[in-house]
Amino acid sequence: MSNLETVAQRVLTPLILDKPGIIAPEDQAAIAAWVHKTALTAMLLSSKEQRENGYGLSPSEYGALYERRELVQPLDFSQFWIGRFEGVKGFSAVRVTPLTVRIPGFPEPPLPQGYAMTVVLGAVLLHGVRFITPGLRVDTTTDLGMPPLWPSDTPVTWPVGQTCTEKSLLALANGHTLSATGGEIRLQPWSQAAHLPRSAFENGSVKVPALCRKHDIYYPAVLLREAHQGRFYAFITSCECTGTAYLIQTDSDRVRFRGTGEPEGIAAMYAEMDGDEFVIEDQGGEFACKRLLA
Repeated sequence: MSNLETVAQRVLTPLILDKPGIIAPEDQAAIAAWVHKTALTAMLLSSKEQRENGYGLSPSEYGALYERRELVQPLDFSQFWIGRFEGVKGFSAVRVTPLTVRIPGFPEPPLPQGYAMTVVLGAVLLHGVRFITPGLRVDTTTDLGMPPLWPSDTPVTWPVGQTCTEKSLLALANGHTLSATGGEIRLQPWSQAAHLPRSAFENGSVKVPALCRKHDIYYPAVLLREAHQGRFYAFITSCECTGTAYLIQTDSDRVRFRGTGEPEGIAAMYAEMDGDEFVIEDQGGEFACKRLLA
């Protein structure tokens, strides 16, 4: 599937550098397939333990995409959009969020029926949705007014629509900007994946549930007070899951998990963040962090 990388590099490089452009119809399916492949590949960065406990996507998704490699298209029952991102220079991210199709009067399904995919590279934002239950597929739009990338048979001019900022990116990546067209059907993030318990104070530190949902991570309460004053920090920590490290950033109303994976990779992401290093001493000992530039 390296052909997808070739097309993506040729088409997306100018957009990543924030140069206006046009995506020709003959390239749109390949770019959508590249987004799909990139999102699925990112999910494989989770640990074996996480995947065995249900984190990630079904192996059938990977097999189906590979079987379609000659078509150079994303999987059926999917839609993709392209927009512009305005935030930290050189920022990149990949996020996959499971979705449910909600029908008024019926409880949330026990399993998701689809997933949203978000890829950010520099100034370009790529967003997609795939329905894994064909009978529940609905036509979908985004609140940001981004032009459709797939399916589409006309040239796509970039940038068009509302620019996505760091503040609005989380809502988009979590599937909150997707809307079903017509009727009362709603698309929502699967609550078991999107709604983690609230943080709490414990022994002078702030306790936050880790992404594995089995353990907790801790950081000094002084960072919470700093966040209330508009000063934000990043730090590396880990939970009891073997070999799993987290890159975390404080924000005005939450902490964000900016990355998870092998310690070496997380350390490299942390090193690339601009800011001054600090060591905070509290009841738990010394705590290293980086104050981020405004």
